Amino acid sequence: MSIETSQSSFISPRDAARTYRLLRQVLREVFQPRRPFVPPSETGSFSLGESHGASIHDVLSDVNKNIVPHTIKNRHRWTLAHMVPPSALISVVADVLIGAMNECAFIWEEAPLAAELEAESIRWMADRLGLKESSTGLLTSGGTMSNCLATYLALKRAQDWQLSKNNDRYCIMVSDQAHFSIEKAAAITGLRRASVIRVPTNGQGRLRPGELHGATIKARQAGLTPFLFVCTAGTTNTGALEATEEFLATARSCRAWCHIDAAHGGMMCLSRHEDQSVSLWAEADSVSWDPHKTLYVSYAVGALLLKDQASRGPLEFYSEYALKSDDDRPHAGAWHLEGSRRFEALKLWMTIKHFGKEGYAELVDHTLQLANEFASRVRADDKFILIAEPDTNIVCFRIYHPELGDEALDAVNTAVQKELFQTGGPLISTTRVGGRVVLRVVLLNPLLECCHLPEIVNRISSEARRQISLALSIEGACDENTACYQPAS
Repeated sequence: MSIETSQSSFISPRDAARTYRLLRQVLREVFQPRRPFVPPSETGSFSLGESHGASIHDVLSDVNKNIVPHTIKNRHRWTLAHMVPPSALISVVADVLIGAMNECAFIWEEAPLAAELEAESIRWMADRLGLKESSTGLLTSGGTMSNCLATYLALKRAQDWQLSKNNDRYCIMVSDQAHFSIEKAAAITGLRRASVIRVPTNGQGRLRPGELHGATIKARQAGLTPFLFVCTAGTTNTGALEATEEFLATARSCRAWCHIDAAHGGMMCLSRHEDQSVSLWAEADSVSWDPHKTLYVSYAVGALLLKDQASRGPLEFYSEYALKSDDDRPHAGAWHLEGSRRFEALKLWMTIKHFGKEGYAELVDHTLQLANEFASRVRADDKFILIAEPDTNIVCFRIYHPELGDEALDAVNTAVQKELFQTGGPLISTTRVGGRVVLRVVLLNPLLECCHLPEIVNRISSEARRQISLALSIEGACDENTACYQPAS
């Protein structure tokens, strides 16, 4: 490829017009998918070994043929497996602008408006959570990064306050439903993984009242020093909102940091039917909330909100060439781990400006209604057991048959999810609650309507009936005296 040809890859009106026409075809399948997922029939060739580059048109044609058809279509109403919603169109437009401008949201000289837009977006989120004007925050890549930063700040404060003279005695108190990133945060901050004490929950994935307090007393009696309590607001398994009041009270009794992991559940502060515990989140030292989950911003945009500005001090660093200590201009990267950062604040700002508080309230309440309706249909099907009443828009349920044991039912639930995923949906996920495999749906798609749910539940029920029949025949339970479900046609 000559230098002239290479230069044309950056700006060429003729190639841009041709590429735009093909891009429209690609986007049509992304925005109006016919199926949620089509497994690739064989492993494609994605080799980058060619010495001569391909044209933009040829590369895009390859993507259109070999990649887009085999991606998960999050706009399809049957895509219910995970906390990955369809991104709003305004966010997609913002991504194009961000890529075209290619500003590095680090220092003012590289992105003059990045810090201002980030601060305004964080202020909007803080206001929704009820945080005071003295609060602050920063954008992150997601909940994992937010949790890691909160853990670091909590540990630094504990060390400054000398809560313990031995770092090996510090521990983190969470439920057994807390996100795995808490162990990751412990490891990154130099603590042992065993420093994370997971308090057992019940068969619905909820902490029993007083369990956290009792576990904390035992930890302290064993010579440990709890420095961080993580209350999960919207657990990844069942979407449960944990008891904020008990976490706050127990953390205060230990002079410890209380962090609300609301990466998913942060949306509840936007609902017109706000849960009572949500109003207490503002009393915590920090709150994580992922715009790329429930504000319908495309990946990757998370946020960590802090109760007061002084607590972010340990994240502040300076350098001679960029972040100068005597420079009073606003720098977007002043408190971030990353130096090179996309101008994600523009995307979040544009999306919030487009929907506004009322628009988001409509979206959140719609998905909560979907969850309640789905749960109602699960209760009405005798092959299903609802694991817990939904707190958010996640519903967990288990396929059941009285003549199958727990292990056989685990296998049935696993088989149903895998078969549906391989044959076109609905796409659902599995997890474990109370030690048993359960099915899980995440109803985040605002394009889904309640009228679509009967077909979805019926398809899951039909596959459940087929897998139950297979399991009964394998166990030899299906004979002339046993009423068995017949395989679906």
